[in-house]
Amino acid sequence: MFSYYFPPQYSGSALQAINLSMKLREKGVNVAFLTVNHDEISEIDEVEGFRVFRTREGKGKYGESLLWKNMWNFLIKRRSEFDIIHSHGAYLRNSFVGPLSKLLGKKSLIKVSLAGDDLYGLGKGKSGWLHKKFITMVDRYISISKGITKELRKYGFPEERIKEIPNGVNTERFCPVSQGQKIALRRKFGFPEDDLMLLYVGVIDVRKNVRWLIELWDKLSHYYQGFLVVVGPMSREDRDMKLYNSLKEYEKKLRNRLFLIQYSDVVQDFYRMADIFVLPSTNEGMPNVVLEAMSSGIPCIANKVSGAEDIINGENGLLFDIQEPHTLFHCLMKLKDVAFRYAMGKKARDVITKYYSLDSVADQYLRLYEEVTMSQ
Repeated sequence: MFSYYFPPQYSGSALQAINLSMKLREKGVNVAFLTVNHDEISEIDEVEGFRVFRTREGKGKYGESLLWKNMWNFLIKRRSEFDIIHSHGAYLRNSFVGPLSKLLGKKSLIKVSLAGDDLYGLGKGKSGWLHKKFITMVDRYISISKGITKELRKYGFPEERIKEIPNGVNTERFCPVSQGQKIALRRKFGFPEDDLMLLYVGVIDVRKNVRWLIELWDKLSHYYQGFLVVVGPMSREDRDMKLYNSLKEYEKKLRNRLFLIQYSDVVQDFYRMADIFVLPSTNEGMPNVVLEAMSSGIPCIANKVSGAEDIINGENGLLFDIQEPHTLFHCLMKLKDVAFRYAMGKKARDVITKYYSLDSVADQYLRLYEEVTMSQ
């Protein structure tokens, strides 16, 4: 598998790839990872028992060319060790798996992770032409949402090479807990024990629209009893911490009504003690955090974005429109009712265990791997 970002770099796509691979490993699939060495660390590593190989890319506008050369040099020496190159992401830099697989006599899959982004500008200009040239050589295109499937069709990708497989979630790690356990967790983290807890999990960046959420909460919290917890790392684009520090100012202002927590490796605990999950993101593929929250048995309210619209149907969660902030408030008001909240959370858990468990998703990938390796 190729993933441009990989731990210690934070990436939701990489985390999804690792979780999927752990389940595939149980089913007899041998997985290794190739990634870019962003941090000047060991080129050969191990993460969750998987071999990880880090290579270099060039600097500047044409940095991909060195990356592609290094990918070729690395994989040609190991061509007997694998059958498929599976890329997580479909940007220009990822699309090289197409010609690379053809040169090596292997099969390739490419997963489109972000609607309106991975394939943006395809076929336009020199880079867009090259992107299209490379990506058309890929054997299968994995779409994680109906919106992405529609996008692939719009660009003219052959229907028989498009496969819709959603992201999956570990339903054992992300699971509901009792009210007593919920209170005990809040006590442990120093949160109010009785108030309604709203939760956001994810990177703190512009696309995720966290500033919008916090600024709106600054107004709503005067009329809505509860507190908001924001859990996530700073964005790679926020190098000077300008965005993050500005949000920390709101934390000081909204004492005990807003808590900012940097990325945690026990993120499941935050879902377990929350009452409502909120996703204000402006663009997604299929948000892992919505799957995790729903699997944890808490109702989600999410902006109408790719992936969220596939899962949330009004009975297992609610959708709002960031262009109309009052729609978020209406969702929050509906969810003040404890019985309504509980019923919605139960339905959310049910739909996840039925359709989005990692076990189910891994089986779909296993069938796809078998199909593509058997095809001419």
